[in-house]
Amino acid sequence: MKTTLFTSGLKSALLVLLCLCAAWPALASNRMTSDGIRYVDEVSVRVLGSTTLPSVRIAPISGSFVVQSENGSYSRRTGREVVITAIGNQVEISIDGRNERLASIRFLPEAGSALYLKTHNSNHSYAGELEVQSTSKGLRILNIVPLEDYVASVVGSEYGLDDLEGAKAMAVVARTYALYALENGKELRDHEGFQVYGGLKRATPAARRAAQQTAGQVLEHKGNLIEAVYSASNGGRTASNTTIWGSKPLPYLKSRKDSWDSKSPYASWTWTVSEKELHRALTASFGLKVKDIHILEEAGDGRIESVRLKGNKSSKDVTGTAFRAAVARHFGSKSLRSTLFSANERRGTYTFKGKGFGHGVGLSQWGAHFMALDGKSFSQILDFYYADTQLDNRFGDESSRHARIELPVLTSLSYSKDENDSTPVQRVSGQMETPKEKRSVFSKKNNSAEKQTENIWKHGKKTTKRKKSKGSKRSGW
Repeated sequence: MKTTLFTSGLKSALLVLLCLCAAWPALASNRMTSDGIRYVDEVSVRVLGSTTLPSVRIAPISGSFVVQSENGSYSRRTGREVVITAIGNQVEISIDGRNERLASIRFLPEAGSALYLKTHNSNHSYAGELEVQSTSKGLRILNIVPLEDYVASVVGSEYGLDDLEGAKAMAVVARTYALYALENGKELRDHEGFQVYGGLKRATPAARRAAQQTAGQVLEHKGNLIEAVYSASNGGRTASNTTIWGSKPLPYLKSRKDSWDSKSPYASWTWTVSEKELHRALTASFGLKVKDIHILEEAGDGRIESVRLKGNKSSKDVTGTAFRAAVARHFGSKSLRSTLFSANERRGTYTFKGKGFGHGVGLSQWGAHFMALDGKSFSQILDFYYADTQLDNRFGDESSRHARIELPVLTSLSYSKDENDSTPVQRVSGQMETPKEKRSVFSKKNNSAEKQTENIWKHGKKTTKRKKSKGSKRSGW
C-alpha cells in the first residue's frame, strides 16, 4: 500500500495496534517491517464451516507432522493419523491410543508436505497448517495457507475455463477480494458465500500458473484496495453495486454493456415452477403466507429491484436480490439464476425467462473468458470490468509471496461468532420502504390472458431510487 500504517498523526493509536496484533493471526500470518507496513505471508481460511463436524481425522500426506497446543504445553511429532473430537469447549485428540484434551490444537507438516483431512463423508487436502478449535456446534477448522496457494485454489475452484489471461484476471480479483476482506477485519471462508476455496485438489497447474504470473498484484482505486466482487455471468450487462445491494455507488462498479458475456451459456435461460410450490417457498423464507407476487421496481438495466409479497391481510416488500436468494435456497442455484428476468403466470405455473447467472456486479467469469479468447490481456479484462482502477504490486520488491496491507484499527479482528451464519445465500435485513405499487404481473385479478402474461422485462426504464435492504456482498451471488 502506498500509505504507511503509522503516520505522525497516529502515534496515539500505537498502543491499540500493538494490542490488536495478538488477534491478527486469526486472520493472517504476518510480520512488521521497518517501513511500518504489515506483510501477509499466509492467510487463515475457515474450512468446512457449513458442515457440522463432531469429529475429524488428520494425517500428513507424506512424512510426519508436529501436533502442538496453542500455548505450547503439548507438542508431539508423529506420522500417524490423529483423531480429533469436540468435547464441550475442548478438543480431544487421540494418537496411538492416548487421548489429550486441549483448548485448541495445530498441525504443522514437514516442509514440502501437506495435510490430509477426513470427515465422516468427505476427504480434503490442504497446503500449510491446520488449527482445530471446539465450538457449541462442533469443530471449527482453520487452514493457515500461503497466500498464493490460496489464490491458486480459488482460481481452480471458481474459474474452470481453459484460457490463461482470464484465469490471471481471476487471480488478481480473488487476491484483491480476500485482502480487502482481511483489511476490513473479515474472516475468510471456503464456500460460495465468500469465494470457493477447495484446498490442494483445486489448485490445478493452470490455476497455479495464473497465480504465479500475477503474484502480488491487486486492484486499487485512489490507493485503496477495491471490493472486487464477481459473478459467473451478467447477462450482457454488468450491474451496479447500488442496484444489487442498495449500497453507496462505487465508481468502479457501474453498469455497462458487456457484449462478451452475451456469448455465455447463460445468455438466456428459462425456469418454471408451480404457483403452489413458489408461494410455499416464499412463505417459509419471509414469514408471510404468500398469496400473490407484485413487481414494484426495475432498475434501468432491467434487473428487478424490489418485489411485494402479498398475503391475505398484509404484505411484505423485499429486494430483488433477496427474492432471488429465497427462491434459490429452496429450488437450487440454477432456478432463478439472476435478477435480470421477466416473468408470467398462467394456469397455476410461473415461468421465468432471464439472462446471466449471479449478481452481475464486477467481473463476469464467462465474459472474461471470451475477452481472453478475443486476444485481450488480463489487464485489459480488469480495466473493462473495474473502471477507474489501477493494478498495483503491493508485495513490492520484498518477495512475490508477501502482501502488504493495513491493519484495521477500529474493526474487530476476531472471527465471526455466529456459528449458524454459513448458508451461502442472500439474507433479508428487514423490511423495505413501501413505494407506490406499479402493477401486479401475477395477480389473479388480471382477467385477460394478455395481462396475466405481461412481460416485466423493461429495458432502459428509469425508476426512483430509494433505500433498500442490503444483501451479502459475495463473489458469485
